[in-house]
Amino acid sequence: MESTKERMISLKHLIAAASTTNIQEELKQHQMRVSKICEKIARVLKMHYDSMVELLMAAQLHDIGKLWIPQQILDKPEKLDEKEMKIIKRHVFYGYEYVKSKKMNSSIAEAVLYHHERFDGKGYIGLKSKEIPLFSRIIAVADAFDAMTNDRPYRKALSLEEAVEEIKKNSGTQFDPEIADTFIKLGVYKINK
Repeated sequence: MESTKERMISLKHLIAAASTTNIQEELKQHQMRVSKICEKIARVLKMHYDSMVELLMAAQLHDIGKLWIPQQILDKPEKLDEKEMKIIKRHVFYGYEYVKSKKMNSSIAEAVLYHHERFDGKGYIGLKSKEIPLFSRIIAVADAFDAMTNDRPYRKALSLEEAVEEIKKNSGTQFDPEIADTFIKLGVYKINK
């Protein structure tokens, strides 16, 4: 098993590799913001240090599969059609395969694969509730919040208050209610801005 130091070196190599490709600056920034939110949640949950390191690695890589999605789909200024949605959903599989190919721990690869799962089972793959790995459930909240509070090609950012209301409204359906509750009650979202 890799040491924490070896895992961090592996992550630095992955990020460096991503930086030499045509990855968008916004994608890199998004992954870093998601990682910061995940770190705050992990600390509140008193997650073991090694687990937290793996969570943060997964958070920084959760959307790496978008490197294999056509740029015109990622930048489309209106709602994606059904065919485009099928293509965008592939990013979790591409990311999973990429992380696996780098021989990182399976928990990191699985977090990347399942980060768009919904607590009610209506996500990309269909896992539900506690079937979804904890890292993925944490990343799901952080990812959605960051996406809502930053401009996208197809819509303007929501205010912090509006985004928090969306997290509340979707607690128990889209999001693990325990993670959503931790995120909201303890003001974890305030670190994003």
